[in-house]
Amino acid sequence: MTHLRHKEKKVIALTGWSTGGHIFPLLSIYNYLKEEKKYDFIWVWEEEWLEEEIARKNKIPFIDIPAWKIRRYYDVRNFYEPLKNLTWIVFGIYYILKNKIDIVFSKWWYVALPLCISAFILRKKIYIHESDTVSWIANRIIWKIATKVFYTFPNDKTESYNEKYVLTWQILNPELIDNIDNLEIADNERLSVMIMAGSQWSTTIFEAMLNVLNHIDDIDFQVILWEKNMHFREDFKKNSNIMVHDFVTQKRLWKLLKQVDIAITRAWATSLWELNMFWIHSIIIPLEWSAWDHQNKNALYFKEKFWSDVIYENEDLEVEIYKKLQAYKTLRKSWLNLNWFFKPLQIIEKEIEEYENIYEEKTSSIDDDSSIDNDEV
Repeated sequence: MTHLRHKEKKVIALTGWSTGGHIFPLLSIYNYLKEEKKYDFIWVWEEEWLEEEIARKNKIPFIDIPAWKIRRYYDVRNFYEPLKNLTWIVFGIYYILKNKIDIVFSKWWYVALPLCISAFILRKKIYIHESDTVSWIANRIIWKIATKVFYTFPNDKTESYNEKYVLTWQILNPELIDNIDNLEIADNERLSVMIMAGSQWSTTIFEAMLNVLNHIDDIDFQVILWEKNMHFREDFKKNSNIMVHDFVTQKRLWKLLKQVDIAITRAWATSLWELNMFWIHSIIIPLEWSAWDHQNKNALYFKEKFWSDVIYENEDLEVEIYKKLQAYKTLRKSWLNLNWFFKPLQIIEKEIEEYENIYEEKTSSIDDDSSIDNDEV
């Protein structure tokens, strides 16, 4: 009976918030682990969010489990919404039992919290990956009940010799490099710069760049607008040295990353590590009011470790961007840094499999002892 159970696939529930920086790492885990055919997957989040679209597109079963935000500030909703979360813990227990979920892999935010608490009550394994240098409140709670906590950035916990805390670096989507036909770098005649400030909260960057472009005609630019910035399209298209992209999928993004030398970017952890893998020099403009100041701390880490430049929004963006671009006009990328691309996924797979094997061995030992006792009886 024990051997039959060992052959069954484990069921992993993926849960995390609807930004690309947190969805794509979960999709990466799915794409990577599914190849071993040891696991089945379910995506758990609120319906009508990007998670549901991604899950459906990748044929991953989707479960809707609403939850309510944990606010760090005074709000009358803080007095009654925690009660709703308690309700969804009960629903989480029901979904885990109904779908025979063995493992919950969480990335971030409040919807993950009741599901992880449900998993803890049922003594299921809980794995969490923290992308940023600073963790938000939901993750800080999940830490305490997690089986393993994986980190993108080194910190006191990863250096504490506690096996629960594991440094993995950032999880990137394998789709990003699936179609790369060769690793040779063509030397650009002129500096090639990408502007990838993200979909939201990037207006100031695009406005500054439009003014900078009035004074630059000997640098080539790739501008990715995304949904919230489409109104800038026509203004950018007026410049002959700019290629405008409304949206770029992960499967197409590699063509741009392989080509460009420099990127002007926010301090989203996934974006910074993607740029690092393609050995692109980053000029980082951290979001000024990011929660827990995590973008500034992400940016400072990259400044220290990878010599990235950091410009703040309270500075004169136009002047500072112009000065940086002029200083780097002769810079050209000479290689890619893809050797580490799959390292985080390999570490996570190894940690999960080792823990699962230990668990199975303990369970098998208990079953064997029970059978001996029964024979003796």
